[in-house]
Amino acid sequence: MDGLKLLVGLVVLASVTATPAVAASAGGTPTASATTGDTAATTQPPLDTTVGQAQNDAPPETADEYLAAFNQLSGTPAFEQYTEFETIRSLAVSKLQVVEFDDATEREMGTVLALLRSFNESYTAAQNGSVGESLSAANGTSDHVRALEEQGLTYAPLADLALSRFYENRGDALLQSASDVTRTPEKIQLLGQAATAFRQAGATQKYSQVNLRVEELRSEYERDVTAMNAAEERAGGFLDSCSSCDGVSAVASGELFGTFALYQESGGTLADVRDAEQRADENALSDRESRLATLRTDISSARTTLALASGVLLVGYGLLVALVAMLVTHRLVVWRRTVDAANVGEIVVLQGGHDA
Repeated sequence: MDGLKLLVGLVVLASVTATPAVAASAGGTPTASATTGDTAATTQPPLDTTVGQAQNDAPPETADEYLAAFNQLSGTPAFEQYTEFETIRSLAVSKLQVVEFDDATEREMGTVLALLRSFNESYTAAQNGSVGESLSAANGTSDHVRALEEQGLTYAPLADLALSRFYENRGDALLQSASDVTRTPEKIQLLGQAATAFRQAGATQKYSQVNLRVEELRSEYERDVTAMNAAEERAGGFLDSCSSCDGVSAVASGELFGTFALYQESGGTLADVRDAEQRADENALSDRESRLATLRTDISSARTTLALASGVLLVGYGLLVALVAMLVTHRLVVWRRTVDAANVGEIVVLQGGHDA
C-alpha cells in the first residue's frame, strides 16, 4: 500500500513540471461522465459537499481558492481512516503550488475536489447511520473516479482502491445490522444494500452469498404475505356471512343446516387465521399480527356462538322429533287397542251364537 502511494506520488510530482496536456486531451470542453444513477462528474466541482464549503457557495475559481478548499479538508475523519484520499489531497496541494494554474489545471483540481468532498459526504452519512445517503454519495464518488480515469489523471488508482475498501466495509456493517433486525422487510432492505455495496466493492463471493440470501428471504416473505392476505380475506368473508353470530338466539332462529355449515367453515377459517398470525409474528409484523389477533378473537367468539346455537337447534329438533314420535306411538297404541277390542267383541259374538 505505501509503495503504491509513493509510486503515485512520484508520478504526480514528476508531471508537475510537465505541460498538463494529458488533462486537456480528455476532451476540450469538459463533459459529464457516465453515471451510476445518482450523480455525474463534471469539470465544475459539485455543490453537494459539506466540508469547507456550504452547498450554496460558489465553487473555487483561483489557485488560492482551491488551496483554501483543500486545506479545509485536512484532518477530516474520512481521510484519517481512508488515507489514500489524504494522499490525493496532499498531492493536489503540492501540484497547485508549483504549476501554472491554467484551464487544464482548474479542470483537474475541480474533479479532485469534487472527489474528496463526495467521499467525505459519503463517510459522514455512514457515520450518521444514513445508509441510503451514504451509498448514493459513494456512487457519486465512483463517478468522480471514472472522471479522473477519463482525464488520464494518476489519482484514480488510489481513489478506486480506497473506495472499494469503503464499499466492502459498508457491506460488512450492513450485513451485521441485518443480523440484528427481526422485521423481515427491513432485513431484506439491509441485505439488499449490503449486496449492492459488495458488488460495488468487487467482492464477488460476498455479493453472491448475500444476494442469494436476499432472494430466498424475499421469496419466503412473499409466500407468507400471500398466506396472510388469503387468511384475512377468508376471515372477512366468514364474518360477513355470519353477521348474526353475535347471539345464540339470533343464530338459532336460522335454518339448521346453514348453522352447521357456518360452524364447519369457522373451523377452517380459524385455523388459517392462526397460521397467518404465526407468520406475522415470525416476520415481526406487529401491526398485522395485531389485526390478525383481532380477527382470531372475533372468529373464535363466533365459533363458540355457532357451537351453542347448533347444540340448541339439535336439542330443539330432538325434542320435536321425540314429540312427533310420541304422538305417532300414542296413535299406534290407540289404534292397536281399538283393533284388539274389536277382535275381542267379534270373538264374543261368535261364541254366543254357537251356544244358541
